[in-house]
Amino acid sequence: MHGPLLREVPAVRAPAHDDLVALSPAMVDALYLADAFAPADRPVVLYGETGTGKSRLAKSIHNLSGRTGGFHAVSVGTLAPSLAEDELFGHERGAFTDARTARVGLLGESGAGTLLLDDMQGAPPWLQRKLFDVMDRRIYRLLGSDRMLAAACRFIISVSENPNTLVEQGVLIKDLRYRFGRMWIRMAPLRERREEIPLLAARALERCRKELPSDGPSGLSDVALAVLCQGEYLGNVRELEGAVDQAYMLARKAGRDMIVPADLPPEISPPLVYPRRGAPSEKLRAVRLALERTSGKAAAAARLLMVSRTTIGAVLAFERSGKRTA
Repeated sequence: MHGPLLREVPAVRAPAHDDLVALSPAMVDALYLADAFAPADRPVVLYGETGTGKSRLAKSIHNLSGRTGGFHAVSVGTLAPSLAEDELFGHERGAFTDARTARVGLLGESGAGTLLLDDMQGAPPWLQRKLFDVMDRRIYRLLGSDRMLAAACRFIISVSENPNTLVEQGVLIKDLRYRFGRMWIRMAPLRERREEIPLLAARALERCRKELPSDGPSGLSDVALAVLCQGEYLGNVRELEGAVDQAYMLARKAGRDMIVPADLPPEISPPLVYPRRGAPSEKLRAVRLALERTSGKAAAAARLLMVSRTTIGAVLAFERSGKRTA
C-alpha cells in the first residue's frame, strides 16, 4: 500500500528560482514575467491569495535583479497608523517626544536593495499616497527633517487581489493602477496548480528532515499523497507546508517511516464515500484509503465506508486477481 519515497523523486525547481516550483502553466507564466521584470527599476506588483508564494517570488526577483543591496520586507497593511511613517521613513533626533536618537527607517535600511511592501491593500489611503509619491519621485525625508534623501531601493508591492478589483472596491487608490505601468504578476492559488503538490510536499518533507528531528518519516504513502493532492488549501502553499509539518511529527511519534492519511490534518482529508456505482478502480481507491486511515483494519474500514466486510474483501480480491469481482 506504500508508494515510492518522495525523497527519491528529483527535487525539480524552476530555473533561477531556487525556492519555487513551476510545473503548471500559471506558475511558468509567473516566473517568465519575473525574469523579464527583474532588471527594471520600476515597481513590480504581485497579486494573489495569501500563502501563494508572493514573498518568495519577490525574493527571487531581487536575486535576479543584480542589485547590490539586500532584500527587505514589511507588511504595511499591519503597521499601526501612529508608527507607520516612523517605521518606513525614520526620524531625526528630537523629531518628537522620546526621539532621543535618530532612526534610519526601512527606506534607508534597504539602501540599493529591494523593499517588499506587503499587504498594501490594508494600508490606509494617506499612507498609500505617501509611498506611491516616494516610488514616483524617488525621494523622501525623515520625520522632523527638511532635508530630502534619495530612495535608492527597488519597490515590490504585494496585494491580495487583482489591483483593478481593489481600486474598484475603494481599497487601493488609483495611483497604483495608473502611475507605475503594468508590471503585474499573478500568483495563482494552489487549487489551480495541483500538479505541483507532489513536488511541494517533497520539498516540505525535505525541510522537515533538516529543521526538525531527522529520525522522522522519509516519505509519504501513495494514498497520503493522493489525499494531499485533493485538498482545497484556502491557505495555499503555506497550508500545504503546515500539513506536512504536522504529519511529519505525528508519523515520527508513531514510529512510522512513511506519512499515512491518519497523520494529516482532518481538514485536508476529504470525507470517504464508497462509490457503489463507480468504476472498480474508484471502489479500490476508496477501500485502500479507508484501510490507510484505519491502520489496515478491515472491519473499521467497512464502518468508515458504511459497507460490509464482504464488500471490502471483494474489492481487495479484485485487486489481487484482476478479475471483475467488485
